Amino acid sequence: MDRFTKLLDDKKFYIADENKFSVDSRGYFGEAINRLGKFEDFYEELISGQSQTQKELDKLRSEGKEKSYRYKELMGKKLTENHILNLLKLYDL
Repeated sequence: MDRFTKLLDDKKFYIADENKFSVDSRGYFGEAINRLGKFEDFYEELISGQSQTQKELDKLRSEGKEKSYRYKELMGKKLTENHILNLLKLYDL
């Protein structure tokens, strides 16, 4: 992965490569901002997907379909997404 940031000496803040973004009257734009936006979209999709997956699991459970392929598939998806969210929390994201 091509990094757009580097950690400053104080180990508290990151700085973006000035070639990776620009500024105009509307705000910041460029490669670094696009990547940040895509990450935020990804995160929001994970969060919203969790509630939808849980609803589907609850529906299948109420129908007694805990052993179905779909139930197992959704449970695997839920566990994977939970793991990703836990990693993001670990990095305070």
